[in-house]
Amino acid sequence: MVNKMTKTKTAIFPGPGQIEICEIDLPPLGDRQVLVKVKACALCTWEQRFFKGSSPDDYPFRGGHEVSGEVVALGPEAKTDARPGDGVALGIMTRCGSCENCRRGMDNFCENDDNRHLPGQTWGPGGLSEYVIVEDYQVNKAALTYNFPALALSEPVACVIRSVDNPPLQKGDTVVVQGVGVMGLLHVMLLQMRGVRVIVSEPDAKRREKALLYGAIGGFDPLENNGLEMLKSLTGGKGARAVFFTAGGVPAIESGIPLLAKGGWMCLYGSIHPKGMLSLDPNLVHYNELVLTGTFSHTKASFRQSVTLLSQGQIDTAPFISERVQFPNVKYAFERAISPDTYRVVVEF
Repeated sequence: MVNKMTKTKTAIFPGPGQIEICEIDLPPLGDRQVLVKVKACALCTWEQRFFKGSSPDDYPFRGGHEVSGEVVALGPEAKTDARPGDGVALGIMTRCGSCENCRRGMDNFCENDDNRHLPGQTWGPGGLSEYVIVEDYQVNKAALTYNFPALALSEPVACVIRSVDNPPLQKGDTVVVQGVGVMGLLHVMLLQMRGVRVIVSEPDAKRREKALLYGAIGGFDPLENNGLEMLKSLTGGKGARAVFFTAGGVPAIESGIPLLAKGGWMCLYGSIHPKGMLSLDPNLVHYNELVLTGTFSHTKASFRQSVTLLSQGQIDTAPFISERVQFPNVKYAFERAISPDTYRVVVEF
């Protein structure tokens, strides 16, 4: 199918706190590429950091990687079951399939997922655009009835799937989730699907209450107590089989490790900004056989699972959307997204 679109409006970050809406040329549609009309783009904390202020070398930047839309045109050799008019979620990060990491099944570490140095192009995923051209493997067809703003959260769900699947949990185990923003709440929901009991560590009382509504069996304020007595009473003194860090910085990680049972896993889902050094007694790890690990980004496999769960209604991300903002009001959308009273803000097109 011939691509008749030659230009698109897109949001570019010239510097901290700045958003410009520019019209750029769309390249010709490649043989295995897909033209998608963007319908919704959720504003991740990653893009929020660029808005609040990052390294000068990071600008200009084209943000937007939590994206859903509608297929407009297909390249003649595109290998996807999606057709023009179909709703899709986009795994918009590069997963080349050819580098060593991709061939090892670690496509979240794709060695070609970096377009900072492409001549004549502003770097970044570019999902905050009216139209995008993506590779066929980045297109994930969704159920016909699925709403686009909720579908845009396929990407964070795909990331959390990898996180909750990481430790070898058994049904009936007890775990702790540190921080219950969007990522923490998704952990609560997906961990329940593994048949485990979830306790949340969160200083905000309203967020703790929300986590209880989504299935957590208890919660505590880490600024007032360390939660150890609660865990002991629930586990016969053994502790948590896993602690999932989503927010709270280095102090949260340091307070989470003592909560672990023998053989427990400390799972670092969230990144630390600003960076900090972790104080850790290596004997605690040695004598208790603890595992300290991280989870970064999604894979093509976890993205497929995410879209399937959303399409089948097993997970509903719509309640996590605090506000919907119409393009091109992207600057206002980011001002709302960085506010502590919001979960996810979505730009609609």
